[in-house]
Amino acid sequence: MKMSPRSKRFAGILEEKIPPILPRYFTPEDIGFCTIRAVEVSGDLGVADIYVNALHAPKGFLKKLNSAASKIAHEFTQEVSMRRKIHLRFKLDKSVQYVENLKRHGL
Repeated sequence: MKMSPRSKRFAGILEEKIPPILPRYFTPEDIGFCTIRAVEVSGDLGVADIYVNALHAPKGFLKKLNSAASKIAHEFTQEVSMRRKIHLRFKLDKSVQYVENLKRHGL
């Protein structure tokens, strides 16, 4: 997703404000120790892809995150006083796996 300067600023706000909201809905047993690695926001600020990495996460932790995405988005919009609702999509960050795979193959 190509991001404008405005989208990049908004992505930075999301990276800062979303992590404190997550413990209100989940415990480490639900989603592991979740870290936001990157955020991409559409040009109209309507959709945000949040790339996460989690230690000791059970299978299906992304489904749990995505099922609570609308509640998290609602809380976020209230916290930053947005008039418009944003659609959050949690995705697995595969960059760490990619680098480990390169190291294994000696590249």
